[in-house]
Amino acid sequence: MKPTLHILGGAAGVATIVLVVGCWWYGPRHTPSWPQANAMIARDFPQVAQIDVYRLAAWLHDPHRKPPMLRDVRSHPEYAVSHLHDARWIDTAAPVSQALAGVSRTEPLVAYCSVGYRSSAYAQRLLKDGFTNVRDLKGSIFQWANDRLPVYRDGRIVHHVHPYNHYWGRLLRRSLWAFHVSRPAQSP
Repeated sequence: MKPTLHILGGAAGVATIVLVVGCWWYGPRHTPSWPQANAMIARDFPQVAQIDVYRLAAWLHDPHRKPPMLRDVRSHPEYAVSHLHDARWIDTAAPVSQALAGVSRTEPLVAYCSVGYRSSAYAQRLLKDGFTNVRDLKGSIFQWANDRLPVYRDGRIVHHVHPYNHYWGRLLRRSLWAFHVSRPAQSP
């Protein structure tokens, strides 16, 4: 056997072992649960206020309250599949002063992601930067969509959410999964 083939065979063998172990490790025995996810978020971001999906929905429909700014902190491909109505995608890699330029530090703001971890991290960053009226959407877009609250793309209600990955996506109803935006076929 040539040395090059032996090295490739060894790498393929290691990759197979990693795949088998990964499937075992992330298999049904290790399915994430909402109580585990929420406990992890509460533990890692205790200073971040949470708002549940029904309280946010009520707030957004209350004509006597100024609605909060909704900021989607997921990746742009996740946001492109669907998002909450009037939510704006925010580049979390950008400095806060750039991402929220001109926004009052007392403006009500609700951040969300897939389950709430990334958005809690961003909410914590906003608090450290002087924002005082920040909340994280508990359960984020997965809980919102699971509870059959509407998600949007291009101003229209859609019935898909990017599942982030196969592990955390288990917290999202499988019928909602979409890893990319499906466009209708173009006529010739």
